Amino acid sequence: MRYLLALLAALSISIVSFAGCGDDQTSSSPTSLVPAGSAVYGEVTLKPEGEQKQAVESLIEKFPGSGNAQTRVKALLEKLFEEEGEGLSYSKDVEPWLGDKAAFFVSRVGAGDESDGAALVATEDEAKTEDAIEKATQGKGRAASYEGHDYTLADGDASGVVDGWLVAGSPAGFKAVVDTVEGGRTIQDDERYSEAIDGIDDDRLGFLYLDMEKVLASTPGFAMLGDQLRGVFKDPYVATFDADADGVEFEADVPESIGTLFPFFGHGSDLVGELPADSWLALAQPDLAKTIDGFVDLFAQAAGGRDAIEQQLRGATGLDLDRDVLSWMGDFGVFVRGTSVDDLNGALVVETTDPSASARFIDRVRTLLRRQGEARIGPLTAPGGGEGFSIHDADVPAPLHLFQRDGRVVLAYGDDAAADALDPAQKLADSSDFDAAADSLGGGYDISFYLAAAPVLELAESAGAASDQDWQEVKPYLEPLAALIGGTSGEGDALRSAFKVTVK
Repeated sequence: MRYLLALLAALSISIVSFAGCGDDQTSSSPTSLVPAGSAVYGEVTLKPEGEQKQAVESLIEKFPGSGNAQTRVKALLEKLFEEEGEGLSYSKDVEPWLGDKAAFFVSRVGAGDESDGAALVATEDEAKTEDAIEKATQGKGRAASYEGHDYTLADGDASGVVDGWLVAGSPAGFKAVVDTVEGGRTIQDDERYSEAIDGIDDDRLGFLYLDMEKVLASTPGFAMLGDQLRGVFKDPYVATFDADADGVEFEADVPESIGTLFPFFGHGSDLVGELPADSWLALAQPDLAKTIDGFVDLFAQAAGGRDAIEQQLRGATGLDLDRDVLSWMGDFGVFVRGTSVDDLNGALVVETTDPSASARFIDRVRTLLRRQGEARIGPLTAPGGGEGFSIHDADVPAPLHLFQRDGRVVLAYGDDAAADALDPAQKLADSSDFDAAADSLGGGYDISFYLAAAPVLELAESAGAASDQDWQEVKPYLEPLAALIGGTSGEGDALRSAFKVTVK
């Protein structure tokens, strides 16, 4: 039964589940079964129509398999069911009743397996759905009933059919659905939910609603966190996802506080395009000082206040946080490259607005490292020169270089990274692969994040995955992936973040 739940959850979130043919039958909204106050809610259209359907089918046909998209999906799901060995067949036991929508919710977040919630899948034949539940539990389930709704208990899970929907989850989650159907408040009656989803595009494959305040409230020690830390997550977030011929895109409105703290979601910087063209990971964001300052303020209350943090830093390093660290930091970028462990290298590049201050910072770091005496600190040996030092350690294959040159501070792992961090022979902006991913995301977004798939797969192979049988089975389904690209648009509370998985 646990496998059936996992498979149904996969149907809700996996691109392969979108291959169903669109039809005129439309189920009711799953939100009519979801209780108000749920911390997490997501839904997906299993049978898209029109351009969305064409895009999804085009994407699926780029992955391994034969025949059209629907045939490939059926074959894959059939294989998954067969390999699990619980006697279920997708084509015989699931497809005949599978409806056009799926969803899930978490009504209570707990540690480990202690959360409550359920998966919801529209059914076009309740009797066949109940037969599938019986077959999945292999007759070992225990019949139960709640408020006149029958369900099956097996392995700690509850599953049954409620008002045209398969409901499978924790017993408390199943009962919460029944209570909602029998007159309880739905998530649509929840003001936080209604305000969060207001204005999202109706033409979507699905969306995810996340109320982090409720999620974190169950975390041990949450009450001890500072007001500012709790404030960062005070508003719910909604991310939508859609497909086109290039890939699957996720979009969300992001509070500026989140964008500042987490570079993945923050504003992009032109610096990303100046990083080396062969980078398989690249990210860039404006104003590193603002990001660090945000983290300091975020944890200040829990650490005894900002003054306490500054005093601890000054006592341990002699550095003044504002004068010696934050005052000179501008835009920053990070890149990683290399397709084997031996040639792996990368660097952090930070624009300096005050070379004198950044020089003092580098000199103070050198002094601190020499006092520790755990590595050999010597003159800068990085190609191209600069003002700084190099670190050599017998346990680390390549040297570390910390230096500044041409208005930027660089922390590089390896000579090649140090040489290309400021003046690469080819820049990422000149890479056709990067341009294709950025163009796919759309011109309205400033790029902040890029991850190329092929070099990562090659690195995994060289690191030992090539001899792993499970990896070899998964690899063909990863090879069609081109990149993960991220960017932002807008300002302040109107900041919008987008990520897209592109396919070759």
